Amino acid sequence: MAQNAEVALPRLVLATQDTREIARVIRGALRLRTEIVSLVEPPIGAGQHLLHIEVPGGESVSLLAEPAGGARPDGYPLSVRPVTRVQMAELFALVERLDEPSRTDPPPPEDDEGSDPPGGPPDDTMVDAVPSRIVLPTSSFAQPDALPSAPRAHNAPPSAPLPTGDRSPSSTRDRPPSSSGLRGQPPSSSSAQRHADPRVGRVLAGKYQIDAPIGRGAAATVYRATHKDLRRAVAVKILHAENQGESQFIRRFKAEALTASKLEHVNVTRIIDFGEERGELYLVMELVNGVTLEALLAEGGPLPQRRVVDIGIQVCRALVFAHAQGVIHRDIKPENVMIVPDADDDGEPCDLVKVCDFGLAKLRDPGDGDSVEITVSGMLCGSPAYMSPEQTRGDTLDVRTDVYSLGVTMFEALTGALPYEAYSIGELFLKKCTENARRASELVDGVDPLLDDIITRAMAIDPDARHESARELRTELRTAREALDDDEGGEHATIIGG
Repeated sequence: MAQNAEVALPRLVLATQDTREIARVIRGALRLRTEIVSLVEPPIGAGQHLLHIEVPGGESVSLLAEPAGGARPDGYPLSVRPVTRVQMAELFALVERLDEPSRTDPPPPEDDEGSDPPGGPPDDTMVDAVPSRIVLPTSSFAQPDALPSAPRAHNAPPSAPLPTGDRSPSSTRDRPPSSSGLRGQPPSSSSAQRHADPRVGRVLAGKYQIDAPIGRGAAATVYRATHKDLRRAVAVKILHAENQGESQFIRRFKAEALTASKLEHVNVTRIIDFGEERGELYLVMELVNGVTLEALLAEGGPLPQRRVVDIGIQVCRALVFAHAQGVIHRDIKPENVMIVPDADDDGEPCDLVKVCDFGLAKLRDPGDGDSVEITVSGMLCGSPAYMSPEQTRGDTLDVRTDVYSLGVTMFEALTGALPYEAYSIGELFLKKCTENARRASELVDGVDPLLDDIITRAMAIDPDARHESARELRTELRTAREALDDDEGGEHATIIGG
C-alpha cells in the first residue's frame, strides 16, 4: 500500500497482527476518532506520530496518530487518521479484506461498551462514493468518563471517543456521547497540556485573545477566545497547519465562512469574522452554550412528542431561511442541532434551537461567480445514517435532502433508534434506496397518527413523495402540534415564532 514515506514524524509500531484489532484501528482512523492502541513502545511526548501497522500477508500501512491521554492497561489512546485523503480509499479496501470472513452472516451485537453506534463522525465524513467503501456512521459514542451536566457550546468538532468494537447494527442509540463532546469547555486534559498549545494566549487579528482549546476535528482546531474590545466570549476555528497546503481543505474552509456569513437568523449559529494571519485561516463564531440534541437523547432517551415537534419546527425555520438564501445544509443530524436554554416573553424557561455547522452546505446560486462546490468529484459529504437516498447515490441535491435528514433526526428523537437496521454502510445505503423506512409507531406506542405520517413522508425514498420544502414540513408540524395534548410536552417549552 503506497505511503507517504517523507513524513518526518516520530514512529510508533502497532504491537499486534490480529486482523480484528488492525481493522478496528484503521476503521477508527477513517472515522477520525480516538482508539486504544497497543504499541511496541510508548509515544514520544505529545504531537503527531506516524503509526506503522504490519498487516498479515506482507502488507503494511501507516496512519497519523496523536496521543490523547495517558497509558491504559490495554494500550494508549491515540487520535488516528489517514496520512492523506487519497489514502482513504485504500484503507476502506483493506478494512473490507480484513472483515471478509464475517461478511456473509453478521454476528449478533456484542454487549461490550465499545460497539459502534449509529450517527455521524465528530466532524464531517468525506469518503469514496462506492457504498461498500463508506465507513459506518457513529452518532452516539462510548463514554470513558462521567458526563457532566454543564451546558455546552457547539462550535468545536468533538474530540473522539474510545470505542473497542464494531459489531452493533446501526439502528439504536444506547450510550451517551463521550465527555469530550462538551462544547464551550476545554477537553478533559491537564492544564499543562492545554497551555502547551502555542496558540493559547495569542491575540488573533489584534482583538481575539485565545484562551483554551475546545476541540479538534479533521480540518481544524476550535478555541474559546475573548473579544478584547467587546469583552465577550467567542469561538475561533483555525485550520490545521498540515492542511494549509491542501486546496480542498482551504476551499471548504473558506466556503464555510462564505456560506455561514449569509445566514443571520435566530435559529442559525452566527459567523462573526473570518480572515488569515501568519498563513493560518480562521473563523470567529458565536459561542453557543447549550447541549446538542445528540447528547440530550444519549442522556435522557427519546423525547416527548410535543418537544420533538417543537424542535422540528425550529429546525425548519432555520432551513426555510437558509434555502431562501440558496444554501442547502446537507448534514442535518442530532449533533448539528443545539438546544439552548432561553426564556420567553414572560420570563418562562424554554428551548431555543440553533442549527450548526453549515460547513457542508452547498451554495446553489448559479448566478454567483464566487459560489463554491464543496463536494469533490467522486466524493460524498455528510453522515451516512442521515443521508437522503439521492445523497448516497451522489445525485444532484435540492432542498428535499434536508427534509429527509430532518425526518430521520425527528424519528430518532422520538424513538431513540434509526429508521433502518444495518451492519454495514453498503447494507444501509441499499435499504435507503430500496426499502421504505420503519414508521415511528412500529417502535413506540401512542405516537400521534398525524405526526407518524409526517415523519414517514419526510423520509420517503422518492424526493417527489416528500414535503416539497422545509416550509411545507413546518406547516404540517404546526398542525400536528395543535393536535397534541398540551400537557404531553412536560416542563419543556420551546420558542416557536415565525
